[in-house]
Amino acid sequence: MNMPGSAHMRRARRQRLLALLLLSASTAYATPPPPPEPKQVREASMKVSVHLLETRNGRVSKRTRLCEVSGKVPVYADDGTAARAYGREIAGCRMPWKGGYLPVEVRGTVAVARGPVTFASAFVSVVPPGAAPLCPDLCGPQPLADSSGEVRVSGIPATLAFGLTPNPGAILNAKPPVWLEADVVVTN
Repeated sequence: MNMPGSAHMRRARRQRLLALLLLSASTAYATPPPPPEPKQVREASMKVSVHLLETRNGRVSKRTRLCEVSGKVPVYADDGTAARAYGREIAGCRMPWKGGYLPVEVRGTVAVARGPVTFASAFVSVVPPGAAPLCPDLCGPQPLADSSGEVRVSGIPATLAFGLTPNPGAILNAKPPVWLEADVVVTN
């Protein structure tokens, strides 16, 4: 015997199931995993000079040399797209900030593709403890300052040199506005 109450309960159960399915489907738009790691063919030496720039009243008021660090970074057989995700951290340094010190992360990678074409990328970042995330659910903590850069050249040069560009979003969010300036030299 079908009762109006049981039909209503089945409909409510179906609606809950549908809502759960839709909710679980909405998480399908999460950040995809990094591409597979390309084949590493050797290592290269990377030297990075890092400076901190501080502003006051809209002008650069102080430029501090933080460090000059060096280390080995992987060289991949890749066109640079996958290699970027597998950069290696080299020795970093510390940045004075509000009476204490914050660690400066320095990462880099090199890739060589057919042609031959050489690609190099580097990244420096300072993230204070307790930093808020960039976005509510998917993003990591907001860096106080970060800069990145990449270069792509024909051939396999013995040395590559390039500068890193500050992240404008980090500059605008930092109080007071600060950024990292860095020069990179990669030796194959």
